[in-house]
Amino acid sequence: MRLLRIDYLSLFLILIISFLFVWELFITPGRPATFDSSIHISNIAQFSKVIEQKEFPVVWLNNTANYGLPIGIVAQQFTSYLGGLLNLITNNPITTYNLLIFIAIFLSNIFLYFFLRFYFSPLASFLSTFIFTFTPYHILNIYIRGAMVEFFSGIFLPLILISFFLLIVKRKFSAFFLLTLSIAGLTLTHPMMLIVYSFLFIPYLFFLLIISTLPKASKIKLMITSFIGILLGLFISSYYIFPLNLEIKYFYYGLTKNHFEKDYYLSFINFFSYQWYYFTDKEIFVRGNFIIFGLLETIILILGLLYVFYKKILKKSKDNINILSFILIVAILIIFFTTKYSDIFFQKIFFLNNIQFPWRFLSVLIFIPPIIFAFLYDLFSKKIIALLLISIVAFLSFGQLYGKNFSIYPNKSYLSSKENLYSIQMNTIWTGKSENYPDREEQGGIIMGKGEITRYVLKNSSRNYDVYANTPLRMIDRTFYFPGWNVYVDNVKTDIEFQDPNYRGVITYNVPAGKHTVLVAFEDTKIRLFGKILSIISLSLFFVLFFLRKRLSKIFNIFKH
Repeated sequence: MRLLRIDYLSLFLILIISFLFVWELFITPGRPATFDSSIHISNIAQFSKVIEQKEFPVVWLNNTANYGLPIGIVAQQFTSYLGGLLNLITNNPITTYNLLIFIAIFLSNIFLYFFLRFYFSPLASFLSTFIFTFTPYHILNIYIRGAMVEFFSGIFLPLILISFFLLIVKRKFSAFFLLTLSIAGLTLTHPMMLIVYSFLFIPYLFFLLIISTLPKASKIKLMITSFIGILLGLFISSYYIFPLNLEIKYFYYGLTKNHFEKDYYLSFINFFSYQWYYFTDKEIFVRGNFIIFGLLETIILILGLLYVFYKKILKKSKDNINILSFILIVAILIIFFTTKYSDIFFQKIFFLNNIQFPWRFLSVLIFIPPIIFAFLYDLFSKKIIALLLISIVAFLSFGQLYGKNFSIYPNKSYLSSKENLYSIQMNTIWTGKSENYPDREEQGGIIMGKGEITRYVLKNSSRNYDVYANTPLRMIDRTFYFPGWNVYVDNVKTDIEFQDPNYRGVITYNVPAGKHTVLVAFEDTKIRLFGKILSIISLSLFFVLFFLRKRLSKIFNIFKH
């Protein structure tokens, strides 16, 4: 009972420190100047508008980049949909954006705390969560980069670690379903982070299997069960990851195979510097974007290494590998991939270069110092250590919880954009700069011939016209073409022209003389349809397995009931 009370206190304190992290965002009107926050806020506002029109799933955003783009193919799903739904309540995309940040830090803290409690005391686990909350990379992501989605993905890594522990150590078959949902959640939040986080959760899976005292056959069954859970989570995400990977070729971004920026490797100073920049010569409007891991975090890593060196080398301990030794090995591997010495791997392994920046590995590395600290604190438990830690974190990080150049924009400004907020690299290959196209005063119109449009029914991803044509007409729909757009004249599919130099990348089509009904609609391609079907089948299989879980656990004969 006493343990439960201590845990409740810890959870309450985690709520407090989580809110402290985002306090500046809620008390200051507007949004701070960051690199990416305007993109995420715009996605929230526009997804919300489309959801309100009962269009699901959201693929096309008609008011983005002037003439519309299939942002739903590339936009991170979890935060876009959750943000869109929350915005229907708040009716304020900036408030919704801030709420997503609070949800992210609170849930990632809670789940990390739960994971730490498998190994460590309540106080050690809370203090480690405290370190994690105010780690410099968190502050960089929110108050400088505006990388809300990468930040939000931090919810799922501790959930995956919890799933593996429950599955392999506790042998709870229910953990299979938590693992599947966590992998699906991570993939739909930020597929790139699935690669980054796998540098911790895949080694952790094998670590648990290696130290387990179960028979070899049982270990193999547990390993297979784990990988089935991972694959099922990926298959549930198929409606998103199939178009994302196979239709990216229709964007300028997809024409380049290697997106890795090798000029952004980290060096000694990135791990030992505690200096923050209000601005640099490259960043004036936003705060200075100098990537630091954190001096305190680096010291904790070094202390962990020194302790292992002392035990294994000086004391010649023959103890089996423990959580500290394991996590330090993983830390060394991850740090290696942030340095220039790993360049050959990024050049030769195709999926690694999609990470873009090697310092993104800090997203997983920041989970490691809390584990090391909890281990050392329980080993040398002293109240003075807790007080010293809080003082150091307060000195190094509390003063950095601020945004620069908060600006207030009307909510409606996030519902449309003339330029592509993602950058020109995310324009379609048939178009030029979206801001160079004339403003869209009307969606459809006649550009050649004589006639009139007598009825308009305009929706986000479809338009219905009644047309009276005195002569054969050439008509335009001021929409950037993308595979999936089709035109039907009197329910008969007609050809689309989208490579006319006078209307570059814009949908044009012909209508014969007479009275006609015209439908211009954005529909599924074979790739999108296949992804949806696979997601539905996988999700159905998930529910079937869930309802049969008791029977299956008996069949496997390795799980506790």
